[in-house]
Amino acid sequence: MKKTLIRLLSMSICVMLLLTSVAFAEETDFSGIDWDAIGWQPDPENLEYKAKTDPITLSYYVNFSWFGLNWDDPTAERMTERTGVDLEFSKPVSDDGQKLNMMIAGNTLPDIMTLDRTDPAIQTMIEADMLYPIDELIEQYAPQMKEILPEELLNNYKSEDGHTYVLTTWVQGEAWQKAALQYNQMIGTNQYVWAVREDYYEEIGSPEIKTADDFIAALEQMAANHPDKLAFYCADTAMSASTFSSRADLHNVGIQFGLNGSISILDGAAKWAVRDPKFLEAIKFLNTLAGKGLLTKDCFIDSKDVQNARIQNGEVIAFSSTISDVSKIPADNPDTRYVVVGPLEGYQETRTGAGWLATMIPKTCKDPERAILFLEYCASVQGHADISWGVQGDTYTDVVEGAHWNVVDGKPTMLADYMDVKNADWSGVAAQNGLGEYWFVCNEMLWNLAQWDPSNEVMAAYNETYGPLVQFKPELDISDPATTSEEGIILQKAKSLLQEYSVKFVFEEDPDATYSEFLSKLDELGMAQVEAYWDAIYQKNISNIAE
Repeated sequence: MKKTLIRLLSMSICVMLLLTSVAFAEETDFSGIDWDAIGWQPDPENLEYKAKTDPITLSYYVNFSWFGLNWDDPTAERMTERTGVDLEFSKPVSDDGQKLNMMIAGNTLPDIMTLDRTDPAIQTMIEADMLYPIDELIEQYAPQMKEILPEELLNNYKSEDGHTYVLTTWVQGEAWQKAALQYNQMIGTNQYVWAVREDYYEEIGSPEIKTADDFIAALEQMAANHPDKLAFYCADTAMSASTFSSRADLHNVGIQFGLNGSISILDGAAKWAVRDPKFLEAIKFLNTLAGKGLLTKDCFIDSKDVQNARIQNGEVIAFSSTISDVSKIPADNPDTRYVVVGPLEGYQETRTGAGWLATMIPKTCKDPERAILFLEYCASVQGHADISWGVQGDTYTDVVEGAHWNVVDGKPTMLADYMDVKNADWSGVAAQNGLGEYWFVCNEMLWNLAQWDPSNEVMAAYNETYGPLVQFKPELDISDPATTSEEGIILQKAKSLLQEYSVKFVFEEDPDATYSEFLSKLDELGMAQVEAYWDAIYQKNISNIAE
């Protein structure tokens, strides 16, 4: 009798938990969201993960030693209630690849795993037939999942056999681009800009600056008025002699001339950006400044701390840096008040929109159906609401209990009171509630949508100016050859050569002759072999995107 009562009590508890789970699953209210304005769509009602929620434990390997959660927080509880999936996490002790390599060698991979999308181990596993094609699992078990994924995920990341083996996260695809423009999020505080001292600029009548000649003419006037100041200062360590070699795009000087990334497409083929006419245009601009005494070697030598001190002490007339660095300068002193000028007519920022992480399902997975259904949930609007936004409601009371977000003006929006607490202790709050930490199948647009604040007038103005100058070219998502390969060795020699010539380009009298000499030596190294390697990837990317 006692055993029977215990059994009946256990069954009653299970039923109550099930009812609680169902009730919870119906709580989120997406009504009022303006999907057309956002450029997305609500979840289909019949997503396949909803039909299979019986309890199951899946092993999950995250290839980052810094990953800090253990599936014991309220966000994990929400995810389990929705899906029935409980995760057992593992991670490496250090980020040296040793643990992952041992798992591959012993074919002891987990049910699901997440790596950096550029990790060479991914290709190793694909070639060894150790991963399920994600596209086939979707077709077999979760066909509705295709409706909720950014379209780039299954097209732009195909392998040579035509299958997609990973789900890539943090992709800035077409949907993200549309929403980012809509909510003034295309441009962030890391955007490259040029700034001049406001008082000196006003002294010469605040002339319009659209071209390099405009900038040089204005700078000459300001320098003539204040000869004791540094005229133009490249305020970023990437312009230092020691790191110049890795930045064939000339960092935030090159962007003003439309030079972006280490690879340019010239005559339909991938080439090192140093061959781009825009590269020569940018270095000739710097050479002109140096010839006029408007650019010294100081910014190639000074550390970041020294750079910051010189700007904040008012020693610099104009400098190249980021919106963030400009905003940090005290504006209450006229000697340190700067105004952003430009951009030049040639300004162009090129992004690939490529993501950060890759999530995959190894063939050692005990239940590939439940694994792909779990990832379907994570990719859904409901999944993002549970995992990134949190508890819906009008009033914030607690980091765990919420509320964290609600619909405001047609957009999911984090509650200001909660964000104040989270911004004060980001990692501490995340450890308590788990929000924003399980980014396995993150759709960057949905993930960040609730945190976007389009009311920031300063950033809205920057977005209006610089947003239209951003272009996305996913076909330029091209990785470098392995450093131990023949091509990789050539590339390292080429970078050393660029480092050798970088300051010569700027400070020697004849930049054209110096540049021609540099290209001749580059060809002697065999750089064409590296460019052929890049071009093969580029042509494959073009083919994938076209499909």
